[in-house]
Amino acid sequence: MLFAFCLTHFANHALGIISLEAMEAGEDWLGGLWDNPVGGPLLLLAALTHTLLALWRTMRRRTLRMPTWEFVQLVLGLYIPWTLIPHVAATMGLDNAHGVDVEYPLILTLLWPQGAVMQSILLLVVWVHSMVGLHFWLRLYPWYQRSLPFLSVAAILFPLLALWGWIEGARRQALNTAYVPDVTPAQIDWVYAQTDQFRALIFGLIAISLLVVIIRVSTRRFRQTVTVNYPGEVKVRAYPGASLLEISRMNGIPHTAVCGGRARCSTCRVKIIESAGELPAAETAECEVLKRINADESVRLACQLRPNADLTIRPLVPVQQAAVRSRQTADAYYWGVERKVAIMFIDLRNFTGLTEQNLSYDVVYMLNRYLDTVSSAIRQEGGHIDKFIGDGIMAIFGMNVSFETACQQALAACPRIEDAMVGLNKDRGPQFPDPLRIGIGLHGGSAILGRIGSAGAESAHAPITALGDVVNTASRLESENKALGSVLAVSSDVLKAAGIELPDAAVSEILLRGKTEPLQIHALRDMDQLSLALSSGTPLDRNAGDRLAPHPHHS
Repeated sequence: MLFAFCLTHFANHALGIISLEAMEAGEDWLGGLWDNPVGGPLLLLAALTHTLLALWRTMRRRTLRMPTWEFVQLVLGLYIPWTLIPHVAATMGLDNAHGVDVEYPLILTLLWPQGAVMQSILLLVVWVHSMVGLHFWLRLYPWYQRSLPFLSVAAILFPLLALWGWIEGARRQALNTAYVPDVTPAQIDWVYAQTDQFRALIFGLIAISLLVVIIRVSTRRFRQTVTVNYPGEVKVRAYPGASLLEISRMNGIPHTAVCGGRARCSTCRVKIIESAGELPAAETAECEVLKRINADESVRLACQLRPNADLTIRPLVPVQQAAVRSRQTADAYYWGVERKVAIMFIDLRNFTGLTEQNLSYDVVYMLNRYLDTVSSAIRQEGGHIDKFIGDGIMAIFGMNVSFETACQQALAACPRIEDAMVGLNKDRGPQFPDPLRIGIGLHGGSAILGRIGSAGAESAHAPITALGDVVNTASRLESENKALGSVLAVSSDVLKAAGIELPDAAVSEILLRGKTEPLQIHALRDMDQLSLALSSGTPLDRNAGDRLAPHPHHS
């Protein structure tokens, strides 16, 4: 509501570029949106609500440490009442209290030239304050990211046009020496008196809110503390009442919070690993966000959770590099990244027999050729090699694409791997009389990606690995190939996500350890059916728009 008023008010100012008459005509139409029994009270209610919420949020703070953009918005917000109150008193006050016809000629005459600088600064401060708030709210939406270049140009041009318009209008009005302001010195004194009273009220409330914060900080040493355990054996003590986000900031621990801790996003979410007591229940705003991202009961928003007992947490969103203070914590995978991925396990059949029947140097040479060839096929389809386990390979698909695309890439890699093995067998040499055979297990789901064991200065160069049930399940599927006599065992979850049907594949169910529901898998003896299904569907575009923003690189 307040931003809509700024848009119409500043647009009216910009009409001064044309003429004073255009400004007055615009006032009749644009000003009429607010100068009526409905618009006026709504605008006043919006201003009061905005002010009270800002004061309430300030009083709830446990620390004055905050990101730069929040500090800028806070300072600008405190400056606005100082110069806005006399402007409001001179416009709305004179009209309502004294029946003065407050139009552009009167306001421009009162402001020019002695109030020109302050009025221009006020216009820019109000605009920047609103732009900062809008940007850190809307930057979560894809349409805003796409429109950002055009919106940035508009955000710069619009206030410049408003400045140009009102100054040009004021200069033209100053040339009208015949105009006499219809306002008395007593009414001007009344404006100053009202300004002092309202300034005292607003800044008195601001002082009270800041005093509450100071008292809270001063007395917290007498209260019992709680301990918060972070990943990497980082342990901090804090006083009850502060949010987890505030605790992180007070102790210099990087913590992502795109919306500034207003429960408008889920970037500050954490997983509660252990708690010494029952945590406060999530309020409505937090519940709505967690419901939207389908989070389970162990996930909470750090900006909303105010722990009252010792607990162990793990942040679920990587910290941006600009917000960190050390090489180790600057790594996006240092804390662990949770996302849905496809996991592939590949194993070379009868590898033990190969090592017993052939020279060691020949085995090493063939094994390296096998690993290089298969790894190349995986990478060509967008996969990431997690690790080599003897003659086995573990690969991750989906580190920087959607889960659906990851499953498509993983399935597309299987025929490519088979072709690579055919070429390898043609050149294997007489010392390997039996063809090399493999088994592939493929499953998808949520996993934690991180640099496990990434201690010391070289943490950023440690390999990324995946942890979770999805990894164990994919390994189990690879082993099932031996019993099923197949080359590929893939879960129905992967096929469903990729939009692929394999009606002729052998379907079976396996019961995993710790699970009550069996997992349905499809087994293939060769890749012909899968190749046909992939070719008959929509070709996979590896530059498709469903790619997600890749995780930041770190040095």
